[in-house]
Amino acid sequence: MNQKIPASPPDDTRPDAKRNHLWRCTVWQTDPELHPLGPRHSVEVYCCEESNGYAVWYVRRLPHADQRGAAGVDNGDYLLGYFGRDRRDDAITRAVLVSTGPASPELQIAALDALAKDAQKV
Repeated sequence: MNQKIPASPPDDTRPDAKRNHLWRCTVWQTDPELHPLGPRHSVEVYCCEESNGYAVWYVRRLPHADQRGAAGVDNGDYLLGYFGRDRRDDAITRAVLVSTGPASPELQIAALDALAKDAQKV
């Protein structure tokens, strides 16, 4: 008896843009229990594979009136570092080190903003 087995859904249900992420850390985000309809704000660091190497990104999405972080640093995506094809572990290590530091999110955001001042904003 030949029985057709249905195809199983893919294990990875993340959007295509996030499938190349090797490591991600959310430093701070709005509480979905307190704001179920939004707006969604967050600060995160991630390491991802690019076409010819690995990149470490700082993504800053704070409310406009938020006083956290450094003055003069706007919301956006900041490239904190780029590593060649053979330096995957170095890229992940850099992402981990810049995203884990001070115990409070406020101090961590300030530290990331200090790095963002010298980074390329995309």
